[in-house]
Amino acid sequence: MMLARHTRLATTLCVLAGLFVAVSAHASPLSTTRSTLPNGMRVVLAPDPSATAVDAALWFPAGSRNEKATQSGLALLAARLTFRNGAGLPLAPLTAVGGEGNIVATPDYTSFGATVPPQSLDVALAFLAARSLPRATTAAELAAERAALKLDGERNDRPPVARAIARLWSAAWPGHAYANTGATPSQGAAAITPADLDAWRRTRLSASNATLTITGAFDADSALAAVRRRFGAQARTTAPAAPTAVAPRAAQRARARTELPVRLCLVGWRAPGAGDADAAALELLAAWLGGQPQARLGRVLMNDWKLAVATQAGFVAQREGSLLWTMAAVTPEADSGAVETTLLDAVTGVTRQAPDAMEFERARRQVETSALFALQTARQRSQALGEAEMLAGDAAAAERRLEALHRVTPADVQRVAARVMTDAGRATLWLLPENTGGAR
Repeated sequence: MMLARHTRLATTLCVLAGLFVAVSAHASPLSTTRSTLPNGMRVVLAPDPSATAVDAALWFPAGSRNEKATQSGLALLAARLTFRNGAGLPLAPLTAVGGEGNIVATPDYTSFGATVPPQSLDVALAFLAARSLPRATTAAELAAERAALKLDGERNDRPPVARAIARLWSAAWPGHAYANTGATPSQGAAAITPADLDAWRRTRLSASNATLTITGAFDADSALAAVRRRFGAQARTTAPAAPTAVAPRAAQRARARTELPVRLCLVGWRAPGAGDADAAALELLAAWLGGQPQARLGRVLMNDWKLAVATQAGFVAQREGSLLWTMAAVTPEADSGAVETTLLDAVTGVTRQAPDAMEFERARRQVETSALFALQTARQRSQALGEAEMLAGDAAAAERRLEALHRVTPADVQRVAARVMTDAGRATLWLLPENTGGAR
């Protein structure tokens, strides 16, 4: 058994060495070619002859951030109804060839994807093309989708930590569309009509407003010819102008209940968006703070002061802004004031002194390894390219991310921490067990 463990470890180290060599040689799995159809649709191709599948995905810069005040829930309803496309079993064409489909709806974008065997790329393209064509929504379809969303909200089976971070988004971005990041799906405002949905789909979910990514095992020339056949005849439409950015109000303190048996203290900061030059430094700051048990937060709150039983930190970027978050699961006897003060001191100390070089390098290796392992499948590479296009404005930003992570220094982390960790941008959230009267 010991020999088997050592063999697995050696194999893993060899794999990682190969991955880092690939990055240093610029043999990135995210190398792409781009084309634009006459109707305006952007096409991003990333072929990989060694892949065993092909993924095609449509990406639209259309999310809840684009809604008007009276349209709350419109983007999600439109995304789900468009993906369903009037079919009881919308995925049937994909499953028939051994494939699968997916939908992603965020404040910044809507995405429809199809992953299929290499010989079935045209099936995936046909599936996606049908969802970029205008189609009338019936009142019955709208009512059924509202009912489905209601059931999803009642089920609420997301992990407690995910719900906690959603609440922190609300406290960090009040008055902005990002305040609803990760929130329970809404059934949509009562005033939304089938005509509203059709208008949204016709303008915002049209081929001319889309980026199509294709990753995995395919021939670039043949794939581009198939794309032109499926999408080239679709008309050019004009999407409404991007909404004027709304400045969020000052971040807040909040308190809520949790079904967990321990108190959670979350502190987060508003930060710049995915296209900002400091995005890589913020990602590494989060990893250095709480990406592993030996990280800064764990050492201070768990080992030194015995105030927490678990700690974590993370960084989530969107187009206009992001959230740098920290969290501590508090010991039963700990004083809440002492926890919050110690957590803040541990986190903001980096604004006064840069991270230790060895600790920082360990955090960097962790992030680089995770980033590389997250690009193993065609679907994962499609996700990376599409999100880079939607959030950073350029699919090539996905490849540049790997290089940017390698260039960040401890001094960069200290500088970006000082830039982001301001009182006005800080949100604090306490989650208390439901069977207790309050924090100590």
